[in-house]
Amino acid sequence: MGKTSAEQGRTAREAVDTLINNLNSNKYLFSILVTALTTKIVHPKVDIRNHQSALENSYSNRSTDQQHVTPQLKRLGLTHCATSGMESGRNFERPLPLGLDFPSRPQGKGNRESLLGLLHAVQVEGADPEELLTYLFYRDFTSRKVANYSYDPPKGTTVAQVMVMLTSHFSGARGQGKSRLPVLALQAIYLAMGNEVSRYQRKTVAPLNRHTANDKKGFIGDIQVNDGDVPFEGVEVKDGHPITPEMVTALPQKLQGFQVDRYYILSTAENCIKVGEENAVEAAIEKVRQATGCEIIANGLIRTLWYYLRLLTDPDEVVRNYTDLMATDQDVRDQQRHLWGEILDAQRAEALCE
Repeated sequence: MGKTSAEQGRTAREAVDTLINNLNSNKYLFSILVTALTTKIVHPKVDIRNHQSALENSYSNRSTDQQHVTPQLKRLGLTHCATSGMESGRNFERPLPLGLDFPSRPQGKGNRESLLGLLHAVQVEGADPEELLTYLFYRDFTSRKVANYSYDPPKGTTVAQVMVMLTSHFSGARGQGKSRLPVLALQAIYLAMGNEVSRYQRKTVAPLNRHTANDKKGFIGDIQVNDGDVPFEGVEVKDGHPITPEMVTALPQKLQGFQVDRYYILSTAENCIKVGEENAVEAAIEKVRQATGCEIIANGLIRTLWYYLRLLTDPDEVVRNYTDLMATDQDVRDQQRHLWGEILDAQRAEALCE
């Protein structure tokens, strides 16, 4: 006996819930599913299990996602991949229909069965793709609202305590978005320095771009300080990669013709400058300075954080800024927010014991 419409709806929603609960490990499945459901709404006769143009009665999930779906998901602030779900999840890009027997093993318990079951429900059992898409967006949006924590940061923190909190967060975080955290820490410090350090008074700290969009016109790095309408200072963070001469010589193009006063290249690697290339980096810095007039500083990220924090009279402001950025930044993941909340709780508990 077939399923009733109520049973079918309940099963489909349970499958959506499974995918949403596993988004941290497999957000590309979300993108693939959104593209398939959208295609079914626009082109009802297409078999959405046939995700490549070479298959019969098919469409291209990858190109549809790249050209239409991912750009819209980005604008709406919903879960998305860098370009498309199929590109991120290569194990689903085989030239086979996405039937219930499709051979794949994505991470996350129940993810495979949920995605393939939803496509089967729409294509074979007549489930409503518009209703499923609406529920999928609703669950993604509400899960993000829940994840935007509103923590009460501790008060009276010292520079040393702030450094322990930040480095603990950097080292303990896992998954995509981890490399965003040092950028948020620097942004938090720059926002605080604008109130205290004379160099940055009457300057403005530009809002952060998305993590993959820093090379757009008028933006010169991960962090940017403006003097009026033009860049005054820029910072680029190299996560896990030591600084090389090539990174320095690429700067004139990044500066886009602006007369930038100072530019930092900061590395999270243990050796911030590639071993054996220290002299070459210094030579490249001098060559670019003479060509552009920009003072370039190549340094370690942690060392720079220490230096900047020591300039501030109120380290608490950095913690508050970082917490606000953690709560709202679209490139941060729930696990990283959870971890920061635990670090804040631990710091408050330590303060009570003193």
